Amino acid sequence: MSESKGRLTQLRELMKEQSIDAYVVPSEDAHASEYLAPCDARRAFITGFTGSAGCAVITQTDARCWTDGRYWLQAQKQLGQGWSLMKTGLPETPTWGQWLKSDLPPSSRIGIDSTLIPYSETTTLQSSLQFSDLVAIDTNLIDQIWTPPSRPSRPANPIFHLSDEFTGETVAQKLGRLRAKLKKIGSPGLVVGSLDEIAWLFNLRGSDIPYNPVFFAYAILTRDDCTLFAHSASLDDTVRKYLQNNGVAVLDYSKIWSVLENWQKQLKVDRIQPPSGPDVEMERGEAKRAKLEEDGTDGAKRDEREKEEKVVKTDKVLIGTKTSWAVAKAVGEDNVEVRRSMIEEFKAKKNATEIEGFRQSHIRDGVALVRYFAWLEDVLNQGETWTEYDAATVLEEYRKENKWFKGLSFETISSTGPNAAIIHYAPPEQGSAVIEKDQMYLCDSGAQYLDGTTDVTRTFHFGTPTEEQKRAFTRVLQGHIALDTVIFPQGTTGYVLDILARRALWSDGLDYRHSTSHGVGSFLNVHEGPHGVGQRPAYNEVALHEGMVMSNEPGYYADGKWGIRIEGIDVIGRAETRENFGGKGWLGLEQVTMCPIQTTLIDLSLLTQPEKDWLNAYHSEVLEKLSPLVKETGDARAFAWLERESRSV
Repeated sequence: MSESKGRLTQLRELMKEQSIDAYVVPSEDAHASEYLAPCDARRAFITGFTGSAGCAVITQTDARCWTDGRYWLQAQKQLGQGWSLMKTGLPETPTWGQWLKSDLPPSSRIGIDSTLIPYSETTTLQSSLQFSDLVAIDTNLIDQIWTPPSRPSRPANPIFHLSDEFTGETVAQKLGRLRAKLKKIGSPGLVVGSLDEIAWLFNLRGSDIPYNPVFFAYAILTRDDCTLFAHSASLDDTVRKYLQNNGVAVLDYSKIWSVLENWQKQLKVDRIQPPSGPDVEMERGEAKRAKLEEDGTDGAKRDEREKEEKVVKTDKVLIGTKTSWAVAKAVGEDNVEVRRSMIEEFKAKKNATEIEGFRQSHIRDGVALVRYFAWLEDVLNQGETWTEYDAATVLEEYRKENKWFKGLSFETISSTGPNAAIIHYAPPEQGSAVIEKDQMYLCDSGAQYLDGTTDVTRTFHFGTPTEEQKRAFTRVLQGHIALDTVIFPQGTTGYVLDILARRALWSDGLDYRHSTSHGVGSFLNVHEGPHGVGQRPAYNEVALHEGMVMSNEPGYYADGKWGIRIEGIDVIGRAETRENFGGKGWLGLEQVTMCPIQTTLIDLSLLTQPEKDWLNAYHSEVLEKLSPLVKETGDARAFAWLERESRSV
């Protein structure tokens, strides 16, 4: 029996003991993290598929794994014996929730670890299942078959304070903003479960999850108190003193559940006996004034208020859309209200300090990229043999020389030839392909610096590309330029802008199976919500705002042959326009990624003059900003390469 089948057999025995007809294994951890600590990679353990997105469903006779187009090729290679791939996004592929409804008999019991599924999803799923029951499993079934020593222990690495020099806002200021909003809403408080939100809120960073400077924690914020729940071993006296000075209590990570359950009891009392006092009377007065304005007795004030953010009142505890079912159950499902996290919204809009950090960190990062690509071209021309993995380690070494480097922001996608067609490919340490001079080479990489997070993709051909490759590369570049140069009114969503990045590809009947853009954290997660550019309906729910940072990464992938992606990071800022129709205000994008785009891969006959002007202006800026720092390294090869690759077309 294969290892994959053996694990499925063990799991199915446990399902029988629990009287479970189907068991759902999401990718995420208890904090809805995209990237995981090794101990939380449960879906990868049971399926063999290591991509960062997907969901597995196991019944007594079936085992299926859903994942999106970024990972289809990878999943086909990695899924163990007994598994079927479900290609999310294809019209004929049901979601895993739809499949449970259609393929399971009525009155089925569907089990899931309640810490691993957002409460917002359980309510939708339960109603769609109709005659079957969603059952919260207290002890994760995968954990019962995946045990030490094969299962890694949960990390509790040191937590450190990120100074105001890099954050641009103190924890006291952040807490003040949140409490002011809680007061307007009328909510008694909120529970924070997302690790990057907690790190941002307290200006703390850690290293519990590879590539993400976060730590395992929960937080509760009320109008009067704030408590951080983190592993005691992770907090030294300096951090504890810092938190104490800012009015933040600290309890062990494990205490969150008992505290939430006690809060549930208090909330029941509070809701039976509504609060009174000066604050309540003031809020009632505000409500009366609002009513007068609605009646038209003070039109001027009404107009001003309409420009302000609309406040939807609630007396319930707020939890985010990613907060787990387990948290909702502990507080009491009747006591919580799911809303998009206000912390996520605050975090997404970078302040001036953070934006300048993005600019400077990308300049330093560009130096490492230039040195790497110059080196790689040189060694390939000399006939040296380098694998994808070994070459990626050279890039990391160049980055390590940069000021304030703290690590990579994700596993480097160093891919040659057909591997470049695997959108989120990661070269294995053993057995990765040799980089060939006459094949396309795609490198998607990034770093974490104290002042910013980088994410950049460049595609090169170090030999002679085919006309097909040049045409596809040019179409991808045109999409990249189209998005980078767009001017749009405030209130526009990324869903609306997505077509700009695909238009040139579509003209040739080409496309790509991933979003065009994701948000980026400031020395935080390289993938950050809530905004982005893409075809997912969720991107039409969030407007793009000044201060948001996002990627711009159209691509094309010829399955089994080669792949192309061009990615840079943009900061959304105010745009000066001739007019201001509707008084909306207008926004544009500032490219902060500094690395040449290979011009020998471009079919110049396809570019318009404005597109050529953009490319020349971009390369002029890259040369101006990188030259002094490249010279400082003493790397003559890199400087010569930079000058050559930045020439005008």
